[in-house]
Amino acid sequence: MLFGFNQNQDIIPEIYSSLNKQDLIMTFLIQYNFCVDEKLKIPLFYGKNAKSIRDVFEKFIYDISHVHFGKIKNIFKLRLKATNKGFIFKTKSVKKYNLKQIFKNYYYGMCFNTHNLFCDYVYNKISKQNIDRVVDQKDNLIIVDQKCAILPLCKEIDIHNLEIENEIHKLLTLIRENNFDRFYIVCPRNENFTHFIEIKHFLCDLNKTMLKLVPYKISNQLIRRK
Repeated sequence: MLFGFNQNQDIIPEIYSSLNKQDLIMTFLIQYNFCVDEKLKIPLFYGKNAKSIRDVFEKFIYDISHVHFGKIKNIFKLRLKATNKGFIFKTKSVKKYNLKQIFKNYYYGMCFNTHNLFCDYVYNKISKQNIDRVVDQKDNLIIVDQKCAILPLCKEIDIHNLEIENEIHKLLTLIRENNFDRFYIVCPRNENFTHFIEIKHFLCDLNKTMLKLVPYKISNQLIRRK
């Protein structure tokens, strides 16, 4: 599954296909901002009235460069053919951003693996929320202070038709071999999955590990953990 856009259209994974256009754009932009370098981030307000994900980048580039967008396209095409020449606009605000790379992303298109994007978003957000704790990432598993484990799972959950037996089975080895106090499986929140579900299993009881399936809201808000 890919999430992003190319030169012709937005590329939407099935898990987010039920979102309206505005929520879809913000879902991409929030995750994008959590996972890229500071100089590539785009303020969220550019997503509020955008017609597509690609349109977010176009509106941002237009504003930050203060140059007519048609001219930007022509300049960029020429600079691609030149060697050792920068893509520079004479504005103070440009210094804060890597406008050349942002425009390349816009011009050629940009897609992320949907699952990897969600995993990186969850890891980066948890890291920012727990600045005084040790947060490690081993493959997709996030571990906080060696006591709490979080497994991001980019899967659509319906509490009325819960199908996570395979995922639970894979976790049993981790639960058996570690002394986690808490183990969370976090999936994107949706209208059919708004509350956590505590999962009972004899191994969890044996290891005294609390296992929960948690709806994870894709949001820019940070809640600092103490």
